Amino acid sequence: MRVRRDPRRRLRAIAEERARLRERLAVLDEQLSFQRQVAADADVDAAVADTPLADREQRAAADDARRTARERDEVRARLEALDTEQDELLEALSVRAADRTEQGA
Repeated sequence: MRVRRDPRRRLRAIAEERARLRERLAVLDEQLSFQRQVAADADVDAAVADTPLADREQRAAADDARRTARERDEVRARLEALDTEQDELLEALSVRAADRTEQGA
């Protein structure tokens, strides 16, 4: 990874983005829990009703749950990427500081 001129600024931006993503992840977790319950209920309704409408509602509920799960996975992946970038920036800052200390000694 290329070290930026102002890694501290990037670290602040990462911290802000991580906070927003954690909030989004919490919302998505709640939505997914609800949508999975709706999908489970729709499964039962489709089995009992055995009608085309109930089948369509079941598929729609399952699709909604899958879309939310996919979005949640994307947010988690972005958080992991930010964690990696943050670790790399902190390591680069640490190396810079150690180099300055050695040069000054």
